[in-house]
Amino acid sequence: MTTEYPTYAYTEDDARNLLARWVRLDNPDSYPFDHFHAHEYNEMLVFIQGGGHHNINFKQHQVKDNSIHLLAARDLHWLERSMHSRGFAIVYKDQFLHKLQMVHPDIDFHALCAHSRIINLDEAQVQQFQFIFGELMSGQKASAYLLQIIGALITKVAALDHREIAAEKIYDPLITTLIRLLEKHYKTLKTASEYAALLHLSTRTLHNRIRKASGMSLNELLQERVLKEAKKLLVTSAMNVGEIALELGFHETAHFTHWFKKQTGYLPSEYKYGS
Repeated sequence: MTTEYPTYAYTEDDARNLLARWVRLDNPDSYPFDHFHAHEYNEMLVFIQGGGHHNINFKQHQVKDNSIHLLAARDLHWLERSMHSRGFAIVYKDQFLHKLQMVHPDIDFHALCAHSRIINLDEAQVQQFQFIFGELMSGQKASAYLLQIIGALITKVAALDHREIAAEKIYDPLITTLIRLLEKHYKTLKTASEYAALLHLSTRTLHNRIRKASGMSLNELLQERVLKEAKKLLVTSAMNVGEIALELGFHETAHFTHWFKKQTGYLPSEYKYGS
């Protein structure tokens, strides 16, 4: 039988008050998780000194010096860091990204949350981040200053991603609203017209705005979210393939099997049991 892995939420205090939180990673008690888990929030881990391994969505990565690990909400991970590793973790709310987006409308901050990944900084980039890393590692600061430094860090990381994004993409607050709707309804609502109705837009307008802002279609965004959940359920739940198909809104197991094979190159059973 497979195991259901825990998903950690904000504490009541964090949910009420904090836009972002900073935690050092250079002591044994600062990151106690020793098993696969997920978070309901996005997280950024920065390793100034590496060591150990980080398993993200069942793919193992070496923890290198001067690396930034971006963890999307609800992605599974398991960090086994060496005791000599040194760095910090940043947990940030969507509201914090909204504020940064208002200040820097030319940078797509919400792309940070799109998927988990690791950025290994080169020597030139390390120099660019050196002051921010130093300020965050120097000890507790007044909360207002700490938020400014965290904001500067997130902005620089987002700018690294931004350079790889096509120039014609523009920021559109509609994407934030759409992603929330997808998160709520992706198992039951499967067409652009349904989401357009929720947003009080024509289907054509919705398509155009999504394409300009993300470079993707609504269907691609939806398929990406369903696939992420399908992989998680196949590996972590005790449900069989047919039950998972129904959970994700597929009326026929054969349809789900064909779709999953097309998306990943694997049959759901192969992915689930590793055969």
